[in-house]
Amino acid sequence: MNGRERIIAAMERRAVDRVPVWPVVTAYLGSRVLRRPYVDVVLNPLLVYECYRAIIDRFNFDGIDICLGPPANWESQRVVIEIDGISYLADPATRRPFARLQDDDAAVPVSLDPPIKEKRDLDKIGITTADELEQMGCLEPVRAIVREVGESVFLAGCAAGQTMNSLAAWRGSEQALLDLREDPVFVIEAMERATAISIEIGKALIRAGCPGIYIGDAWASASIISPSDYERFCQPFHAKAASAFHEMGAKVHLHICGNSVPILELMADTGVDAIEPLDLMDATALADAKKRVGDRVCLKGGLSTLMLLNGSADEVYEKSLEIIRLCGPYGYILGSSDDVPRDVPFANIDAMVRAAFDAGPSRKRQCSRGKSTLAI
Repeated sequence: MNGRERIIAAMERRAVDRVPVWPVVTAYLGSRVLRRPYVDVVLNPLLVYECYRAIIDRFNFDGIDICLGPPANWESQRVVIEIDGISYLADPATRRPFARLQDDDAAVPVSLDPPIKEKRDLDKIGITTADELEQMGCLEPVRAIVREVGESVFLAGCAAGQTMNSLAAWRGSEQALLDLREDPVFVIEAMERATAISIEIGKALIRAGCPGIYIGDAWASASIISPSDYERFCQPFHAKAASAFHEMGAKVHLHICGNSVPILELMADTGVDAIEPLDLMDATALADAKKRVGDRVCLKGGLSTLMLLNGSADEVYEKSLEIIRLCGPYGYILGSSDDVPRDVPFANIDAMVRAAFDAGPSRKRQCSRGKSTLAI
């Protein structure tokens, strides 16, 4: 099996030759592999795709999440100005700074002023269609990486933000939480808009050749909103997006980091093929997750990002084997419990991958009492 075949089989909870490896990684990690300061990626979004290729080549992952490309005229939109010796990204029309540049991290917003101050301003949030994204040139970088690695690696296009992430970005985090109580009708309208935007992005990514789509919202976590709020506001839109992408022939995985333990069944009920990243779960919680929803949906993730960052390679290796035993052998994808930290030792990532290879395929052995069999 190649990586793409392995991921699809795992999402369908079929037999695999080994547990696939697909952690949550971004261009942060890729910039380290390329030995480029991250500010270079901020200034040239096409470098993101070099980051993806570098990650794939260096770590032998079976899958990776990728984003939509920038418009063909992106260079004219990247205006950099300097104020008191500090560089900023600026609006090309007004030259007003909106983000401070720094060498080793993402650009820092200068103003977090939400775009929807009045609810009627929701109409200012436009929906760019897949056809328009194609005309803008946003699909070409995706098609290029699909041509290079898409037959061997599962490429999942990012089309997230159906619910709480968009609401928080548009209204500000505090007001978004107040809106859940003060104006649920507006919340539904905003999430309808956000989901429509994500579906067009996902449609474009599928058109460009991505066999899978990443959906979800970190702000939909039970660490932030209640399970009943997730069920009322978020689940219907995650389900709507999943259904739309399934109709287009894509696999779908749902990302909700933070505490997802109280909403595992609700996440599985969206109809997605996999749920991730199994954040904040110890061995007991992972075994419980497998028992509760493992017969309905593929589990993805579970390996602590803090262990990846601070643990030894031996500790990462042993923990990876333990998680494979708990969540595998089928219907599981070994991965991180959230974004792999930028400064993680590469040896620890290698140890995670090595564990998947060493665990090998599932096999049955007779237990010592001679009656039952155990999968190892």
